[in-house]
Formats: sequence, C-alpha cells, structure tokens
Amino acid sequence: MDTPNLGEMVCRKHEKMKSQRMNWETHWDEVAEYIIPRKDDIYGSNVKGEKKHNKLFTSVSVHANEQLASALHGMLTNPSNVWFGMSSGDKDLDQKKEVKEWLQNVTYKMIQVFNTSNFQTEVHQNYLDLGSIGTTVLRVEEDDEMVVRFMARPIYEAYIDENYKGMVDTVSYEYRKTLRSIRQEFGMEPFDNNPDLKEALMLDPQKEMRVIHLVMPREDFAMHKLDEGNRPYMSVHVLKEKQLVLKTSGFFENPYIVPRWTKISGEIYGRSPGMKALSDIKMVNALQKTVIIGAQKVVDPPLQAPDDGVLLPLKTAPGKINYYRAGSKDRIEPLMTGSRPDIGENLIETIVDRIKQAFFIDQLQIRMADRMTATEVMQRREEQLRMLGPILGRQNFEFLKPLIDRVFGIMSRKKMFPDAPPELQDMNLEVKYTSQIARVQETSDADSVTRVFGLISPLASAKPEMLDNFDADKIARHLAHKFGLPAEYLTSESDVQKKRQAMAKQMQQEAQGEQLNGELDALGKLTNL
Repeated sequence: MDTPNLGEMVCRKHEKMKSQRMNWETHWDEVAEYIIPRKDDIYGSNVKGEKKHNKLFTSVSVHANEQLASALHGMLTNPSNVWFGMSSGDKDLDQKKEVKEWLQNVTYKMIQVFNTSNFQTEVHQNYLDLGSIGTTVLRVEEDDEMVVRFMARPIYEAYIDENYKGMVDTVSYEYRKTLRSIRQEFGMEPFDNNPDLKEALMLDPQKEMRVIHLVMPREDFAMHKLDEGNRPYMSVHVLKEKQLVLKTSGFFENPYIVPRWTKISGEIYGRSPGMKALSDIKMVNALQKTVIIGAQKVVDPPLQAPDDGVLLPLKTAPGKINYYRAGSKDRIEPLMTGSRPDIGENLIETIVDRIKQAFFIDQLQIRMADRMTATEVMQRREEQLRMLGPILGRQNFEFLKPLIDRVFGIMSRKKMFPDAPPELQDMNLEVKYTSQIARVQETSDADSVTRVFGLISPLASAKPEMLDNFDADKIARHLAHKFGLPAEYLTSESDVQKKRQAMAKQMQQEAQGEQLNGELDALGKLTNL
C-alpha cells in the first residue's frame, strides 16, 4: 500500500476535522442570530451591507454579551494595568534585586508592545465570541511595524483539534482563491510541476479554487522535513482539488490562540453563557413581540362599525371625519380586547434577570447599599471578583499563557530584551497573572495580614513587646509583592542592612559624643570649684 503524500494527508486531516464540526454549526447559527447578529454568516452567506437584527425585538442579549466582553477586557487584559508578569519559578531567586528588575523590565516592554499594537481592538472581538459562541480564534503574527500583529477570527471559519492535554494545537482553514491570486502568493513552482493547473491559469486566471491552510505540531508529520530549521509547528498550504502542496513553512510557537469559555468532556468546541441562556433569550424575544402587538392594540385598538350605516372607507387618521346615515344610532366604536401588556412586561423582566445572571452581570455590578464606606465598596468588589475566579481560570490556561509565550518568543528573536542576569541564563520563564481578578485572588492572604494587625493593635499599644512575634521586614516585602509594587520602589535587603548599620553607627557616635560632652561639663564644674 502506497504511503500518502503530504498534500493527501493534509486533506484527510482537514476533512476529518470538518466532519467533527457539523453539529455545532446549527447551534452557532442560532446563537449568532440572537446574540451577535452582525456575525450571523455561519454558512458564508453574508451579503455586504445587508440589514442585521431583523429578527430581534429586544437587544437585551446583545447588551448582556457586550457587558460581559467589556468586563473580561477590563479584568483580564486592561491596557491601563500590568496584567501579567514573568517569573523564574523560584520565589527566592525572583526576590533578588537584579533578577526582579530584569523580569519587570521584560514585562513592561511586552506591555508596551501589546498597547501599541492592535491587540486591544482585536481582543475585544475575542471576548464577544467567548460569551456567545464559546470558542474563538486569535492569530498572532510577527510584524515589522508593530512588532506583533493580532487578528481575531470567528471560530466558524476554522476547524480545530486538540492534543492529549486538552489544548487546541491544530487549526485548519479552507478558503477560495483565484488562480491568479494563488500564483501571486505562492509563485509559479506549483504550476510548473502541474501541467493541467498551468493550463487552467493561462485559460482562466480568475477561476476560483479551494485552498487549505493547516497549522499543527510537526511531530504529527515527523517524516516530512519541511522548512526553516524544523520549527515545532508546521504550516502547510494545499490546493484541495489537486491535493497539491503550495507552500510549507513553520512557527516556533502556535500562531493561533484558541480559548474556550468552558467545554464538556469529549467535546472539542466550547460552550458559552449565551448557549446556556439561549432558551430564555428566544422566549423573551417572542414575548417582546407579543407585548408590542398587545400595546399597539391598547393604544390604537381595532374598530367596530355597522356594515351599512357608515360611508366607507373608514378614516382612522387624526382629524379625519367619517359620515354615517342620518337618524342612525349606529356608531364607530373601539373594540376593547382587555389586553394587559403590563403582565407581559413583568414576565419579560423576570426572564431578563435570568439572562443577565447567565452572563454574570449580577456579579459584575456592585450591589450598593446606603452609607457604604469606600472600604466596604472595595471589599464587596473583591468578594465578587473572587467568585468569578474559578469561572475565568480556563482563560489563564488556554488564552493568556499561550498568548504571552508567543509574544515573548517573537520579541526575544527580535532581540528586544536586555541581557538576562547569569542566574536566568538557559532558564524557562513562567507567566504570572497580575490582572485585576488574579490580584484579588492572590491578595486574600495579604488581607489576613492586615486583619491580624487590626485585631492586635489595641493589645500592642498596652504591651508593645508582643510585636516581637512578627518579622516586620518579611511582612512588608510580602505585601509589596502581593499588591504588585514595582521592584525599583523597594530597597534590596543588603542595602537595607547597610542603611541600618550606618544609622546604628551614627547613633552610637552621637551617644559617645553626648557622653563625652557630659564628662567634659562635669570636669569643667570641678575645675571651677
């Protein structure tokens, strides 16, 4: 049996991934229709400029998803905060002044690259898809101007597969391209090796053909030595109709970041808050339509008129006059149906609350009470963020870590970082998450420190020696670390010791001087006697 060539293997892999996604497409279609209508082109039938929101009678689901996306953006990747840091993995090593300053320098340079690129624009699209579709794709590419360029792609354009660890490591795209564009992008070599294709290019350069682009770990196709230094991730473009390889290349890191909101064991694609609330969203949309019709009947009710007592046609516009036969007691009267739109509004309000709960809006908004102090507001906010911690934990693993690893790798190869201290040479760095929600999770033990000192301070004022039970220096450094104080604001432990030794020596000299002055004064008094 002949071993299939690379083009055939890529096409087989793509078709297998395509078959695994078929059931999801109808689900995504419904979700997009009710939550992100501007992206309702799941099947590629989108017409440019066509009207959206045609089937929506309420935008509550759209607004709820946008609120969740904005909250995720603010909590995980806020451009005004340092939302991640780097670590050697050794706490003691991280506290060394030179190491800590280098790690923070690297972090600040990366934050600057994120903020000066198109990251903040594209990542918001990702958050919108996470809350609605449940799976999203962010492509991270090298760029000569911005260093790194980001491109948010809807998941329904891609096909994915995951490794044994449950991480998405394979992404495949299928798109149409004219023969002329194929020649411009991939050159003449594929045509020179295929006479039929070359003839088609000459006869009809605008003919469209399907191209597959597959990115996956190279170890899966280890028998094919492909490109620049055998990079860990291979990239293959294949002309589907001919199973012809157009181009092979590779990446040091996977350029596709594919986070999922949550997923069921055995499934590859993610599920979302929007999917959970879809039944309520459809119900409130139908109810809103009914309430609108009911309200119209109350405001502009149908009329009842005699069949032969009024000159037709009836005029129902303001200021119009209808004529009826003289002496007739028949009148044109409204038909009162007893419609109660307020009942529908109350039911809608109940369902809207359930939709907001599904999108965690109730946890994202602080419940204010009368006469709350600033401290109480802060504590309540932190409690709500801690509740969201487990929900967003997957984003640290599937989104932030591969994203930061990819950007760090690109910047390292561009030599944008200063030389690392000797202690960090050939060491794999780890990512620390310092976003608003991550910091709240981490500062719980810092809160316990302040709570303990708040409780013992009245006792310490009466018995100060009890404070000898605490190492004040360690506590101070621990709190500074937990609350993300920059390394340059902290004096190194050796410098602190030198300061204290110099201060002790100065105090000793002053005490000796005072003692000498006292002895001289006493001697002067004896001399005067």
